[in-house]
Amino acid sequence: MLCPFCLEDVRFKKTRQSSKVSYACPVCNEHVPILYVQEYEQYPPVVVNAIGFRGHGKTVYFATLFYVLSKQRLGKHWNKFFTMCLNEESLDTVRMNVRMLEEGILPESTPKNFPRPTIVRLQNVPTYPDCTLLFYDTSGEAFEKASQLVQFASFVKRARTVVFLLSITELDDIPTKMRDLLNIYIIGIGDLGGQTHNQHLLVVYTKADKMESYLTEYPDLRDYLKQGTVDGLANMKGYIQRMRKVSDCLKEFTRNTLQAEEFLNAAQEYFKSVSFCIVSALGASPTENKLSVEITPKRVLDPLFWLMERSLPWWQRLWR
Repeated sequence: MLCPFCLEDVRFKKTRQSSKVSYACPVCNEHVPILYVQEYEQYPPVVVNAIGFRGHGKTVYFATLFYVLSKQRLGKHWNKFFTMCLNEESLDTVRMNVRMLEEGILPESTPKNFPRPTIVRLQNVPTYPDCTLLFYDTSGEAFEKASQLVQFASFVKRARTVVFLLSITELDDIPTKMRDLLNIYIIGIGDLGGQTHNQHLLVVYTKADKMESYLTEYPDLRDYLKQGTVDGLANMKGYIQRMRKVSDCLKEFTRNTLQAEEFLNAAQEYFKSVSFCIVSALGASPTENKLSVEITPKRVLDPLFWLMERSLPWWQRLWR
């Protein structure tokens, strides 16, 4: 089993103190949620990661995803759907992030350290298998050098899909910075003993509310964003089909509008597959660290769907 704290494959040790039963990792000695261990096969882990420079929206995206899963009444669209945190620490993290967004306050930037995971179970998302999401978030400074990635973001080695979160409006030289981030990642994963050829790449363009000038020639993308996050979820087959069309459109956007041909060519060479999506976590730009209007997330579930899609066994993906 994968330990969510040290990310080693281990057999957890069962211990008992008085009337309390717990499981501990023999490598890092962390106590692991009981349900994570007992129902591991039924809810296999999916490593949810975010690779990107400082200020590109990684921490805010995770906070908004918690908000959507908690507050957007997804069970209205999906029969028997629910989420559940597997330990007290994770529940506190989710509650804190949701409360801050409801109060119009943005979460603080993540410190540069090896993160503790937020562990959330998803059940009964149509067309996808049940799973346990392991959220890891670390500072954007960890991705400025390969050595920093090795030290503070080694969790990426265990991800089937690596997620690049990029705000193109924050970049002064978009093709070069995209290529550099990819280069840093490939070096870092190699130093960790991993293989990018065994991973899928998902590129998420964040802060889409600031990208209007870039999307003038892509009316379909503008219309897709206008429909929000939950529209269309009742018909998951149609939603996924449209999500794939958006990915193809964004690939064209990356090559022709952003002129990031080298990034795209290298990504296609080094990864199993390359997919794209676009999100606006808040719906509008904040003023300093506060929201000037109520949060209106746009398409923030798409990266999660891609992660779950790429976590399916190859034969299930082929069947789909």
